Amino acid sequence: MKRRDFIKAAGVTGLMPGITLSNQALIPASSFPNVIMQSSLKPASGPLDIVMGSLPADLYGHVFIAEGIPLEKNHLSPNGKGALSRVDFTHGQARFTRKMIETPSAILQDKFSGLLDPFYLLGGTVYFSPNLGFMNYCNTAPNYLGNNRFALSYEGGIPYEFDGTTLDLITPIGEVDEWKSSLPPIAEAFAPDKWLFPQVRTTGHPYFDLERNECFTINYGGNMGTSGLRNSFIRLIQWDLVGNFKTWNVVNRQGKNAFITATSHSLGVTRHHILIFETAARVENMRILGSKKVTPQNHHTPVWIIRKADLQSNNSQVVADYIELNFDTSDIVCNYDDYDNEITLYGQYLGAMDKSEPQFNHEKLLFGGYVSSDIAGYPVAPVDVGGLVRVRLQVLSDSVREIVSDFQLIRDQAVCWDLNDPAYRGHFQFPEQFDHIYWAAIGYRPEHVVKRVADAYKNYPNRLFRNDQLPSYPVPSALIHMDCQQMAISDSYQFPEDCVMRTPQFMAKNRSYTQDDGYIFTAVVRKYPSHANSNGKEFWIFDGKQLAQGPICILASPQLHFATTNHALWVPTINKRPVAAYQADIAGYFKEKLSFHSRQVQQAIKRHILPRFS
Repeated sequence: MKRRDFIKAAGVTGLMPGITLSNQALIPASSFPNVIMQSSLKPASGPLDIVMGSLPADLYGHVFIAEGIPLEKNHLSPNGKGALSRVDFTHGQARFTRKMIETPSAILQDKFSGLLDPFYLLGGTVYFSPNLGFMNYCNTAPNYLGNNRFALSYEGGIPYEFDGTTLDLITPIGEVDEWKSSLPPIAEAFAPDKWLFPQVRTTGHPYFDLERNECFTINYGGNMGTSGLRNSFIRLIQWDLVGNFKTWNVVNRQGKNAFITATSHSLGVTRHHILIFETAARVENMRILGSKKVTPQNHHTPVWIIRKADLQSNNSQVVADYIELNFDTSDIVCNYDDYDNEITLYGQYLGAMDKSEPQFNHEKLLFGGYVSSDIAGYPVAPVDVGGLVRVRLQVLSDSVREIVSDFQLIRDQAVCWDLNDPAYRGHFQFPEQFDHIYWAAIGYRPEHVVKRVADAYKNYPNRLFRNDQLPSYPVPSALIHMDCQQMAISDSYQFPEDCVMRTPQFMAKNRSYTQDDGYIFTAVVRKYPSHANSNGKEFWIFDGKQLAQGPICILASPQLHFATTNHALWVPTINKRPVAAYQADIAGYFKEKLSFHSRQVQQAIKRHILPRFS
C-alpha cells in the first residue's frame, strides 16, 4: 500500500475535504463481517488448513488468544462471554484448541430461573445478579508467570490461573477477601453478605516479572467517576506467586487517597518505578439505569508514579506523585530501563475514540439510518484518526515532570484509525529499551459512526477531522510497524476491506534476538472467506520485517470459531502446571456462603463449582 505522508496535529484541518452528511446514498453497502458477533459456546479442536502460502520452517511455539462473545443485542462484544484458544505450531503444521473460560460466575450464568438469582445485562457492559453479584468473564489478556504457569486477567474481576495444556481454570489469584470491593460505600452498604461475586476493579495488564518471580497489580474503586472521591482508593498489590498479597494504599503528597475516575487498562513497571495509568474507557455512571448519555473521554492520561524503594513492608501506604500526560490512551508500555530516573513511554493516541461505547440497537447513525440488531454491541467507530506517541518523564525527589521536548506524535490518516493492541517481543515483560512495536489499527467504517457519540466528541481537542469531514468510505484494518528509535511508521499492511483484524502477537524466530526478527500472528474475520475451507475466521501470519508484502500464510478451518478477540500471548513451550503450585481456597469460600442461598444455587455450586475448584 502506498501510504500518505505522516500528518502532524497542527494546521491540517483545513486540508481535509468537506463531506456532506445528509445523503445516506454516499455510503456504500457495508463490507463489515457481521460474523464477528457470532461464535460457538462449545469447545473445539483440530488441525488448521493452510489456505494461502506456507508455514515457515522456523515457526514454532504456542499462541493463546482471549475473546469476548456477545450473548444478546447491545452486549459490548469485547466484554462478552470469554473463550480461550491456543494455536500450536510444530513441524510445519498448526492445530487449534478452544474452550470457554469457565470462571465460577460464568459457569453459573445459565443455571438459574426466578427473579433474583439470574444474571441481567446492565447498560450493555456487565452482567449482574441481585443474589450473586457481578460477572467475571476473565477475558482481557493471557499472561505468562513462568514455570508453566499462565493467568487470565480482566478489568472487572479477580484474575485466574489456568493450565496451558488443558486451558482449564485452576485457581483465582488471591483469596476473595484479599481483594477489596470497588463499589462506593453507599452501594456497598446495600450489597448482601451472601454475594458470591463482589465487584472488583483491577488492571487489564498486571505485570509479571519473570526474573524476580513477582507480580505487581492494583485494586481500585470507592468512587463513581469524579463523584465521591473522598471514598476513592488504589491498592498496590505485590505478589510472590506463592503466598498472600502484600498491599499498600496509594496516597498523594498530602496524604489523600489516590483515585481513578475511568479505568486502568495498563500498568507500567520499570526497574525502579511503578506507573498506574488512568486509561480512556469510561463506563457511564447512569448506564446501568438505561441512560445512553456519553461523557467524552478526557484528552489527557493521569498517571500515579510510585518508587519501588518506598515499598516498605512495615508501612500500609505508599506515596505516589501525580502527572497528567497531554493525550488519551488505553494500551501504553514503557522501557524497563529507567536510568537517571527517566522513563520512556510508548502508546496509542486515541483522540476522539470511545472504546467503552457499544452501538445500541436501532440508534441513529451519523450518516443516516440506524444500528442493525445484527451488530448491536459492537464498539462504535472512531470519529477521528488516531496516532502513536512517545513521551518521556523524569522522576525527581518529590515530583515528576514531563520532558516536553521529547514528546512525539505520529498521525497517519491512511492507517491510524482505531489504534488498538500492541505486539512486541516479550509480551508485557518489557525490554530494557523498545526498538520495535507492532500495532493493530482496526479501521474506520462510516456505517458504525453513531450520532450520539459523534455529537459528544464534536468539540474534542486536537481533531484532524470534524464530524462534517469524516470519510463516507471505509478505511480497512492495518498492521503497523513502529520504529521506536526513529519514531516513524517504518512498514504497514492494509487488509482487504471486508476484513477486521485484531490481536497481533509477536512470535520470535528460533535463535533470534532482535525485536523485529520474528513473525506477527493476527486474528482476522472476513465477510468473504479466503478459501472454501474457511468460514471467515482466520489467522494471518506476517514476516515482522516485511509487512507490506502481505501475509506469508493464512490458516483456517470450518471448525474454527471466535468472535471479538482481545489480547494474545506467545510462548515457545508449554507443559502441565506444577502440581504443588499456588492454590487459593475458593472452594472453602463457596462452602461458607452456601447456607445463604436457594436450593437451586446450592445444588449448582455443589455440582458445577466445588468439583472443579476443590
